[in-house]
Amino acid sequence: MASNLKTKQSRNDKGTATEGRGGMDKGQLAEIIRRRLNLEDQDWSMIEKNPKFQRLFQNAIEASKYRLVAEVIESKGCHSGHVVGQQLIFDNSGNLLTKENPDRICSFLMPNLTVLINAFFENLVNGRSPNEIMFNTTGCFDTGPSCGGWGHVVIRMKAELIPG
Repeated sequence: MASNLKTKQSRNDKGTATEGRGGMDKGQLAEIIRRRLNLEDQDWSMIEKNPKFQRLFQNAIEASKYRLVAEVIESKGCHSGHVVGQQLIFDNSGNLLTKENPDRICSFLMPNLTVLINAFFENLVNGRSPNEIMFNTTGCFDTGPSCGGWGHVVIRMKAELIPG
């Protein structure tokens, strides 16, 4: 899905020009997605004709205005150094935006965050408010000292409009 498309033309991590969301229509967005996926015509044809992907193409432009923010709300004994108030930033497709995140991110947070990211993504691509997630709080797999672990981190996720 197109994400973090802020301007008519910007540069991706490899320095290549990319299209922006301003004035983009469903067909233009589908073409950007096609190029990113780099699929053979036969494979792309199956995606392009599928009604669920038509819905995704329709809603993706609005969805591209959001990013996902997972904020640490509790932290005790975290070996990776996560602290209360720290944020992990993802684009609306669930890609970790490495330049906007701490240098160290505990891998034990990621599996549970993946479940939340998928729920937010489903709302976005189906044209619903991304923040209609009822259970938007999770934690790492470490159980803490009382259960034989190091510590524990609790994180709450929300979707927010991309600044700017």
